[in-house]
Amino acid sequence: MKTFKVSYSYKNSVCPSLSLWMVIPSGAKATRAQPEQVTLLPTGEELGYFVLEEGTELEVTFEQGEYTPDQQVLSDEERLFYLRDTTLSSIDEVKEKTLEMTGHLTDPKEKARVIFMHIVKEFRYIYPPAERGVASFLQTGKGDCGEFSFLFTAMCRAAGIPARTIVGSWANGKMNAHVWNECYIDGEGWFPVDTSMATIQKRQPLRFFGSDVPTLYWDRYFGRTEGRRIVFAKDAELPLMPHYKDEEDPVLFNVLPINGQSFCWGQQSLDGAAPYLQPVYIKFEESVPYRDLGVTELMGTWKVKGPAWLEGTVYLKRASFFIGLVGVLLSWIMGEAIFDLLYTGSFMVYALISLVRKERMMAFGVVFILMTLSFVAAWGKAGLV
Repeated sequence: MKTFKVSYSYKNSVCPSLSLWMVIPSGAKATRAQPEQVTLLPTGEELGYFVLEEGTELEVTFEQGEYTPDQQVLSDEERLFYLRDTTLSSIDEVKEKTLEMTGHLTDPKEKARVIFMHIVKEFRYIYPPAERGVASFLQTGKGDCGEFSFLFTAMCRAAGIPARTIVGSWANGKMNAHVWNECYIDGEGWFPVDTSMATIQKRQPLRFFGSDVPTLYWDRYFGRTEGRRIVFAKDAELPLMPHYKDEEDPVLFNVLPINGQSFCWGQQSLDGAAPYLQPVYIKFEESVPYRDLGVTELMGTWKVKGPAWLEGTVYLKRASFFIGLVGVLLSWIMGEAIFDLLYTGSFMVYALISLVRKERMMAFGVVFILMTLSFVAAWGKAGLV
């Protein structure tokens, strides 16, 4: 199994003091700041509470293997938690439609499949969304991975299926956030579902073509993922301890509309819960600047590195693509067969590395075959055979 190394840091450069909550992964090491309190969440994870004075930097490092869902057996208490109604995943907003679609079914997996197909068919992916929350998503029909996940969670819960929103990141590079779902199937455990990736692969199949992120055929995202993901928190709207004290008169900056209502990030909570921990949520304890803050000032930064051989293939792939482009340009200018060899060979290597990395297998399989044939033809044209 591949192991990924995650490095996270947050430096308080905003105000005299702030509070920070973060799920502490198993085996994580925190430096420069230590949690003042650790609380066990209903998800089974540990939530760390930190206080950072201005200039203090928190650094957390940990390792995770390729993503696989838990195969636990839910207790009655856990089942109720994953059937709860929340602000972002409001059951009331979707209950009527969900029962209309699934009321005649008895198998939870069949119900979840119907919900998956409905979301992929009816909704469109955009980034960034104008608002957060199911109510807003239903009105606009457009959202990012967060909105797709909040809706799947809400509809599964409305159908009586325990579900959760998995908040995390792609396991490559810096700040590549992603959100998806798990629903609970008795006898199987947690079952992975990614409606946003299914929608993208179905409607925008070229969106990830040049990316280092592997992808699947769209309908395989019901029950599978590529595995190259990092989990930060096993649900959205997790309760914060110590209790989050909302500002009664928040400063109107970093406004994130949720279901048509203003929400000030870092000054308010959702009934004592963080909207989501990706991987942290903060609370400004003292005077804050009257300006919108950048992403790193709100969430910090993280970077994920895979095994050395996997990281090396990224550089080889990018180098071969660049050389291929140069070869195309030189072939067009000079008209010599040697440059045809250069670009066809480079693109052949690019496609081969992509196949080794399990990226767009069908598309790069076709590219590899075409470039191989073109390379052989260029070899003959150059008089080398």
